[in-house]
Amino acid sequence: MKKALLLAAAFLSACFALSANDQGAFSTKDILLICSHAESSDWAQDMLRPVYELENQRSDIQVFPSFLRMTSLSGPEDLERRKNEIFSAFADKAPSLAVIIGGSGYRLAADIEKQWPGTPVIMAGENDYFCDVQYTIKGTADASAARYPVTGLKIQDGANLTLMHTPAMVEQTVDLMLHILPSMRKLVFIAGENFQSREQQVRLESYLEKTYPGLEYSPILSKDFSTDELIYKLQGEDLNTTGVLFGSWLTHNGYMQTISSRHNVTHIIESIIPVFTLFWSDLDKNRNIAGYYSYDHNLYYSTMQQRIEDVLYNGVKPRDMPFISFAPSSPTLNWSCFEFFGLDTSRIPRNSTILYEPPTFWQSYKKQVLSIVGLAILAMLLVIFLISRRSLRAQSKAKEAAENANNMKTVFIQNMSHEIRTPLNAIIGFAQLLGLPDGYNTEQEKADYLSYVMNNSHLLTMLINDILSLSDVENGRYNVNIEPSNINDICRMAIRSVEHRVQAGVELSFESEIADGQKIMTDGMRVQQLLINYLTNACKHTLQGSIKLKCSLEEVPGNVTISVTDTGSGVPADKAEHIFERFVKLNAFVQGTGLGLNICRIIAENLDGRVYLDTTYTGGARFVFTIPYRIAG
Repeated sequence: MKKALLLAAAFLSACFALSANDQGAFSTKDILLICSHAESSDWAQDMLRPVYELENQRSDIQVFPSFLRMTSLSGPEDLERRKNEIFSAFADKAPSLAVIIGGSGYRLAADIEKQWPGTPVIMAGENDYFCDVQYTIKGTADASAARYPVTGLKIQDGANLTLMHTPAMVEQTVDLMLHILPSMRKLVFIAGENFQSREQQVRLESYLEKTYPGLEYSPILSKDFSTDELIYKLQGEDLNTTGVLFGSWLTHNGYMQTISSRHNVTHIIESIIPVFTLFWSDLDKNRNIAGYYSYDHNLYYSTMQQRIEDVLYNGVKPRDMPFISFAPSSPTLNWSCFEFFGLDTSRIPRNSTILYEPPTFWQSYKKQVLSIVGLAILAMLLVIFLISRRSLRAQSKAKEAAENANNMKTVFIQNMSHEIRTPLNAIIGFAQLLGLPDGYNTEQEKADYLSYVMNNSHLLTMLINDILSLSDVENGRYNVNIEPSNINDICRMAIRSVEHRVQAGVELSFESEIADGQKIMTDGMRVQQLLINYLTNACKHTLQGSIKLKCSLEEVPGNVTISVTDTGSGVPADKAEHIFERFVKLNAFVQGTGLGLNICRIIAENLDGRVYLDTTYTGGARFVFTIPYRIAG
């Protein structure tokens, strides 16, 4: 009896242990996110972006964001109160990880170590140092202020931390300004009362003194000037000899108002004088900002996410991670600013990223478009030549064979015309749109039109290759190119290629159960060719109602099921297999020669798929195409 009780107790202990382990395996990873800026700050949103994206990607991560709004604080006591409010959210347990964004908040790493010893901390911001609280919160730019390296928090306070240094490219931006504006004799720096702006001012003044001592320097500080006074002062500057560098326009008084009006200020001054900036969002939201120098933001995003995952999932301690300082990337410059102020575009560095450059698609791609049209004409001539040669050989054998060959020639030409006309019409139509005068189309529309031209040129080339290897097709040897393909994008391309064929009043739509970014292993161009044939048939036979293209993962498990459903005249059930044979037409009065569905069957068979008519659908016609659902690795 005693032995049985001991065995039962051991069994229950093991069950409790397994339950505890299971709970631990699926426990939530809590990230305490502390940002020194306000939540409405574009800089803050850019820096926080990789953390939020990771939270969306992983169900076991929960982010608790807190914003210090340092410029709004009145003193150290205010910061202490705000810190206690943030820490109180974790009264019961320590966070899995703390992420501190912005140099104003670095010193909280020591407080985190005191509150929760050993808690991992990742810091990111413009500085690799921090300053005394009073100077950080308030004060004027002071080169002699005490600046403590972040390594001190790691060594002296024992904090388990690492740093991602994302510096403002002050020096590189000044060099860029002098390169773009060779007649510049004066630099105006617009600075706010926030800590980062003051530190940028210190760096700027030190750099100018060492590198450009002869350059006149004029700071305009938000604490000394109103917005109206700023505008009035800039209006008095000489455009040819003055360059403006915008840092900030934040003030302690009316802090929240100056955050919301930041872009209004830059929008006003950008129309007065060429303005360079230290952050991308100014150019992104203001059409005439001249440009900026920065680090690679995508590299920052990926590095931040990798470090968070290493801490939470791979057991890496921040103290064992090396500090990172991001190097300057290529400059970003604004073509519309150059045009607005008549700046010399030849002075734009070759490695620059250029925004708002005027569209020159037709001028740039005129030869390519004309070559594609010429290729289409040559393809038609080639088809006629090949068919004529085949016909002549047939005539040499017998009169009856010659007559049959002649009939087949006519049918074949008609069928090839049907296949070639679709991409050729799309190429010519979009080429005409590209040739319209400037202003008719947006940059995005022109990029889309060029994409459609190139896409349909690939389809045309593929059709020509099919003609040249017709004997291989007939013998079942058909070339396919299996590669990662985005089915949703393929469907949209197919719809765009045939939408000009849709009858007036007929609704053409697309629905998909597949995620937009998902790719599968198949031949995307062959799939698109098949869908264009399906959709073209639907357009010809549907005079009213709707045509729907749909992708499903559930209709045939393990397969992608793509269907084209219309409200047209329909197909008799007893013709379901017959219509996929070559040259079969059910309606002699509808354009086409019956080759399209036969090609669809050839394509499907070579992609390990299947095409068929859904005979259970009675509202028109529903053509189905299935291919294996093989996710691209």
